Parts: sequence; C-alpha cells; structure tokens
Amino acid sequence: MMPPMPSKPTPLVASRYETSGGRNILLALSWYYPQIHQGVARFARDHGWNISADFDDPVPSHWNGDGVLTLLGTRQDIWKRLRRLDVPIVDLAESRPAIKLPRVTPDNVAIGRMAAEHFLERGYRNFAFFHRKGLNVSRRRREAFQQKINEAGHDLIMLSWKHEQGERNDTVEQRHRWLKRRLAQLPKPLAVFASRDVEAVEVVDACSRAELSIPDEVAILGVDNTELICDFLRVPLSSIEVNWELVGYEGAALLDRLLCDQTAPADPIYIRPTGVIERRTTDSLAVDHPKVVAALRYLYDHANEAISMNDVFKHVGMSRSGLEKAFREHFIRAPAEELRHIRLTRAKKMLLRTDKNVKTIAQATGFETPHNLCRIFKQHVGVTPKQYRQGGEER
Repeated sequence: MMPPMPSKPTPLVASRYETSGGRNILLALSWYYPQIHQGVARFARDHGWNISADFDDPVPSHWNGDGVLTLLGTRQDIWKRLRRLDVPIVDLAESRPAIKLPRVTPDNVAIGRMAAEHFLERGYRNFAFFHRKGLNVSRRRREAFQQKINEAGHDLIMLSWKHEQGERNDTVEQRHRWLKRRLAQLPKPLAVFASRDVEAVEVVDACSRAELSIPDEVAILGVDNTELICDFLRVPLSSIEVNWELVGYEGAALLDRLLCDQTAPADPIYIRPTGVIERRTTDSLAVDHPKVVAALRYLYDHANEAISMNDVFKHVGMSRSGLEKAFREHFIRAPAEELRHIRLTRAKKMLLRTDKNVKTIAQATGFETPHNLCRIFKQHVGVTPKQYRQGGEER
C-alpha cells in the first residue's frame, strides 16, 4: 500500500542507538516510508533500543532479537518469514486484516472523510475514486469517501483498474490508455480522490494525455503527502498528510508495552491524518456563477479578519437577497454559513497542528474572542476546542 522508494535508504546502524541492555528490534517494512523510520528511530533513541533494518533483506534469516515492527503490504515473503518468529510483532498498516496482529495504523476512515469534505467544501458534484489494487486500506478509504459523498446527495464513480482490466495486460501503458479514456468520458468539473500519491500521479498524467485542464476540469487529491512526488509534478499535487512519523512512534510504543508483558489491544490503534496539504491540483472552486466565485474568494482571503456579510455584498456588488439566492443555486452553503465553516476549519487545523492557546487561535481565525470560538465550536462541532485537540471528536 506504499509508494516506491525514491532512492535506496541507508540502513540503520544498530550501534547508533546502542545502550547497555537495550532491546534488539527489527524494522521490516514491505515498502519504505522515511517518516515511519524517523518515528521508530525517535522512540529507539529515547528508550535505548538497538534497531536492525536491512531493506534488501527485510527479515534476515540470522536475526535473533526481541520484537518486530513491520508494515505488511502485498509482499508475501515478509509474513512467511515473520510468522516463524516467537517474538511480539506490531503491524503499522491494515492492508491484511486477516492476519491477527496488534496494529497501529493510519485512520483510513478519517482519511476518506477528509478527502470528501475537501471536495465538498469547494462545491463539487461529480466525484470519482481511483485505485489500482483493492487492498483493505484502499477499500476503507473509498468506503468512507463514498459515504460522505452519498450523505451530501452525490454519487461516486469507481475507477478500478483491477476490475476493468479485462483481457488487457497489466502494464503502465495499458492502464494509462484506459484511464485517459475513462476520465475523458466523465462529467466535469470532476473531483478525483486517489488512494495514494503514486496513483494520483497516474491521474495527473492521464489528464495531460487527454488534454484535460487541472484543476479546472479535473481536481485531484492523493494520500501520503510524499513531497518528492507532490512538489515536482507538472501540476503540484494536493495530498492528505497521513502522519506516518506518529504511526512509527506509537507503533514502537505499543511494541514496548508488549515486551513488558502488557496485553495487546483488541482493536487497532488509529492515528488520524494531519490534514490536506493543498497544492495546485485542488486549487479551484467548482462553481459556474462568477459573483459566487468572487464572494467565495473574498471569504477565503478575509475570513481571518473581522468582516461582516455587508462587506461581502459590497465587494461583489450584489444585494443580500440576490447573492444568497445565487449561493442556494450554485453552492452548498449560504454566505454566512461558509464564512463560519472556513473559520472553523482553520481553527481545527491550528488546534491539531500547533500548541497555540484558544485566545490566540480565536484572534487568528476571525472569531476574535475565546468565548465566540468555544461557543460556535461546541454548537457546530459537538465538542469543545480542548476536547477536539485531545481527540474527543467522533471518528
């Protein structure tokens, strides 16, 4: 379920973390994420672990240690070797749920919902989901995405190479021809959610071949925020930041508890995504009314300020009733609701990504006072800002 390595990583040298009496831990990843590596390394440094990581031979036959952190993907050889070991094992993904292991994994349900919300906020009504293989991770992201889209009254178009391949060879060229044709057929403007960044790249390439404008005709969102991929495409790719480093750190923390003979949790531990890192592929609004677009741009540009609806009406040169009618016909929220939504979204991001206090966040997001922020947050989110920061919101 993971993107290919941009370059071969330098193996961790065990002695780097070596301390007297340290645990000997194996890091066996079917695909390499540097963020996972960083999270595990941070825990290892703080707890005196010795880490073994050989990316040419993920499970060396000579290895003899205390525990394993793995990421089981489609590779069968890793699990065939790991299951022979009589040590605690923690999996860092839910690609293969039939294998009963303790897990710390990205919250793929939250990832799917976040993708849907990102597109719905921009007024899209046509949606597609693209993946190459139907792994459990992809399925959970797709189901959560589809549920949110359906709740908003829209349908989802599946672009699944695995199901539509038919008699064609499974080659990049065949897949790109198929994807180019399918994208050209679909209604526009179209919002495409790809299961991973590496699959989103294929959508970008297919749009280029089909001469479809990104993001005006097709907006594209990936997952993983792989910067070496996202920042260097012809059109830079928007992507959901999964927070793989925290997955690695918390996976190591769970393994540490198992090594101390604590009981494994019955359910996976889910790490929620950090948020959408927006780049050019979703930097558009799927709205065909110029005054509504102008109003939305004004709201996005000035939401952090103490603006009123009168400022918006004056900016676009329309009456209150005229603009509100245009919003009802061409957008999903009224102007005042959209302003509140923008401010709440920004406050949520600051609560999750910073340690700033409520007063500072209220001033930075246009709520002006902590009282206003807390009152509106509780009314529309269902929890207080403090509870949201601590993870008290519903998954």
